[in-house]
Amino acid sequence: MAQALQDCTAPPPPVSPKLCCPFMDQGSVFNETIYETCWGRYAEFPMVPIPGGGLSGGPAGCAAECFFSALDFLIPRPQYTLVDFYAMDRHVKGIAAEDRYGFVREAMQYCVNEANVRAPIFAEIQRRPAVVEGLDNCNPISGFTFSCMHVYAIRNCPNWTPDATEGCDELLDFYNQCPFNPY
Repeated sequence: MAQALQDCTAPPPPVSPKLCCPFMDQGSVFNETIYETCWGRYAEFPMVPIPGGGLSGGPAGCAAECFFSALDFLIPRPQYTLVDFYAMDRHVKGIAAEDRYGFVREAMQYCVNEANVRAPIFAEIQRRPAVVEGLDNCNPISGFTFSCMHVYAIRNCPNWTPDATEGCDELLDFYNQCPFNPY
């Protein structure tokens, strides 16, 4: 099927990737209780653009940072923070089903590397003046890693089912054509 040209400035088509990629709906790969606790803590804060680039607050970025911190996935350094692939790997290996672990590990390797390469940029964003009163800027490295893994899973889904629901082809086209590199 020919790919439809995508507007990469628009949000992705409103189709749940889990409907098109059953692999993504076969159980958790992370501790959901901790994630839900973190999500609940930050759900009320809006995402606000930071002058000079990046976003502050927002449920996804701050919840991800809370989650990564709670599970010791972050390695603080004097100049910037890194994601600890080995800590993530140990955690996921203990939760993910054996038949899913290899794929998830590949996604983690790719995305942790991509995130750590951008660590100095993320540290700079975090150091900018807070734009949401009462909420320091969250370090985007955790949210970037989660988002990257989501995009990786869509682009490389082992059982993409385009006919599962209307819009699956468009969703895959969007993620294949639109670069994932917000930083």
